[in-house]
Amino acid sequence: MKNLKLFFILFITGSLIISGCGKKDQTTGGDNKTDVKTDQQNTDPTKTDPTKTDPTKTDPTKTDTKNELGLKEGMPGDYPKDIPQPKNGKPLGSLNTSEGTTATFESSDKPMDILKDFAEGMEKGGFKKSGDDMMKEEGGMTMWKKDAREVSLMLAWDKDKKVSSVVVTYK
Repeated sequence: MKNLKLFFILFITGSLIISGCGKKDQTTGGDNKTDVKTDQQNTDPTKTDPTKTDPTKTDPTKTDTKNELGLKEGMPGDYPKDIPQPKNGKPLGSLNTSEGTTATFESSDKPMDILKDFAEGMEKGGFKKSGDDMMKEEGGMTMWKKDAREVSLMLAWDKDKKVSSVVVTYK
């Protein structure tokens, strides 16, 4: 008889604990559903909030437009005259970092052709090769120095798109 009472008490206690946990989870889930419904009811896709801006739209009067990565569109305003732009390169954007200014380009030329023309322009600008080339047909990296200034060139060939990505970093 004592065992039956003990079993019954443990059964009821266990049931209360389990049902209490279940109600807590249901309440939390219910609250989230209520919040979602409230947000959905207050959202009208035909109305726009004038205080919010659409990040996909840019103001054509602004010349300093940035994408979600902070990349400024076009050529950097301070691109040095003694550093050549990649031949047949289309400027995509630039980014100022602690390592210097990074300018990105896209070109239909292959990496080794870009490197050849770029190296000739760097030598004409008074730069000397710094270190070994880490360059292959698919791309790579190389560096130049002129006094305290450093310039690096990174190239990558996208065989599917048939374009080279070109990144010039200068200090």
